[in-house]
Amino acid sequence: TPPAPRPSATPVPAAGGRWQRSFMLGAVCVALGVALAQMPPLRVGGGGRFPLAGYAAAFFWIFGGGLMCGWLLPVSARAARALGAAWAPGRIALSHLRMPSGRHRLSVAALHCAVGMAAGMAILVASFEVTVRGWIERTLQADLYIASAGAQSASMDNFISAAAADRLAAHPAAEAAARLVVYPLELDGMTTLLTGADFALLRARSELPWVTAPSDPALWAAESNAGLVLVSEAFAERFRRGAGDTVRVPTPAGVKVLKIAGVFSDYGNERGSLMVERAHFREWFGEQRVTNVSLWLKPDADAETVRAELRREFPGLAIFTNGKLRAEVLRIFRQTFAITYALEVIAVLVAVVGLALTLTSVLLDRREELTTLRALGFTRRELAGAAALEGGVVASAAVAGGLVLSVALGWLLIYVINKQSFGWTLGFALPWGQLAALAGAVVVTGVAVSYAVGRWGADLPADREE
Repeated sequence: TPPAPRPSATPVPAAGGRWQRSFMLGAVCVALGVALAQMPPLRVGGGGRFPLAGYAAAFFWIFGGGLMCGWLLPVSARAARALGAAWAPGRIALSHLRMPSGRHRLSVAALHCAVGMAAGMAILVASFEVTVRGWIERTLQADLYIASAGAQSASMDNFISAAAADRLAAHPAAEAAARLVVYPLELDGMTTLLTGADFALLRARSELPWVTAPSDPALWAAESNAGLVLVSEAFAERFRRGAGDTVRVPTPAGVKVLKIAGVFSDYGNERGSLMVERAHFREWFGEQRVTNVSLWLKPDADAETVRAELRREFPGLAIFTNGKLRAEVLRIFRQTFAITYALEVIAVLVAVVGLALTLTSVLLDRREELTTLRALGFTRRELAGAAALEGGVVASAAVAGGLVLSVALGWLLIYVINKQSFGWTLGFALPWGQLAALAGAVVVTGVAVSYAVGRWGADLPADREE
């Protein structure tokens, strides 16, 4: 058979169903996701919230973006036309993408989904870490933090006695001491935490990250703040209360009606917390013990030296310096999210393997064409290079769409799903280095895998010889 009609006799791969090629359907899905992202969460028992609409929005964005991403293939093929004009194998590779098959579209959609979800999680983790770092820097201002060595959480089982707290505060190297007491509380049928703190010292020595800053100066004086309370952002979201609202707090001294004077951010407790003046807490609950003590040292005191002295004097207490406590908080944070990085790598690897399988099936369909091209003088390296270019364009289109998707998913995770699930507002941070490394790794891996598949395809025998 003459070479010219031989390639034309090769079966054309199926273009996929009409819905698979519908850019309009993808746009409708994206618009539907935008609408769902505005909906409130489902309220379940015990104050729980489930962001069903947020998860649905993520699904429609991923699905719609995958449909729209397939349209980047012919656009990319036309954009790379100059390369095809200068390199014959490139012209052949791009000709298959100007009218991509259904398998091409599925492959780019799968890789787009993997890149979008991996990069979206990276944005969430980076935003969470930046927010937690800022929260730690503003709230952990003392030099030493002291709690019971057996304390694993805020509970009534692990306290520091009033006498021990007084001795800690009276240490010659201590310039100021803050005592904090935490008590589990049942409110409106839901469990939360009631905290007693020294407001004047809190104002002078710490900087709470405010969601709604208090405007009433009476809050900071124990003589005038008996009817005022601060609440965490998680409490405000869970109990649907805000600044100016009132809260009825049951105590042994009777129900106390407290006005919310301000709302602060707290990323250590998703159940929410209320904070009142410690002097009033002692009066209402008759509790003199404290949960932890924070010490500010004199300028000439060394924190490690004082810590060693206190450990010898109080062997039953856990004592952390400021630096050690911050490092421990960040270590626990990174350990918590370590599994997400493994899941991201697995997702991308699965999608790249899918790209390799797609090219393998496509080359099997083109084995007659490959035989003819070899007869026309194309080398195996050139045929492998054509497959590498084809896979590289697919990977690049998927990465481009995936990065756009990741920003949308990152916003959704931070401002909708995370906010509705935990009641926390995070800052938004883009980890440019991680995103660039992910994009580069996916494209390079896609090209390398496609080249290997192309080398294999170049050696495929024809179905028959004519």
